[in-house]
Amino acid sequence: MKCIVAFIKPNMLDDVIFALHEIEGFPGASISEVQRIGSGSREHSQHSDHTPFHGFPKSVRMEIVCPASRVEEILETIREKAHTGLPDNGKVYVSPVEDALRIQTGDRGDAAVW
Repeated sequence: MKCIVAFIKPNMLDDVIFALHEIEGFPGASISEVQRIGSGSREHSQHSDHTPFHGFPKSVRMEIVCPASRVEEILETIREKAHTGLPDNGKVYVSPVEDALRIQTGDRGDAAVW
């Protein structure tokens, strides 16, 4: 299993989610609004010593846990739908997941995810 964590622009979320739901058996995603900081963020922010993190750009963080065999399809879908043609479209990270447990059924591993 793998965990895909994507940071995308908020205005691209609907397009990405609709496209992911076209993937047969898509397991779903956790989504949260975050503020981001990276190279170049300081000069574009309203940061001062008294208001940390004020004014940093907002992003959407998506987390998707899926079988390793589905990672490429999900990554390509995110890349296609989150791309705006402008700089700073976001980032996507993939990392291993050791195990999963579906609380309702007790299913473990891929059965708990997919």
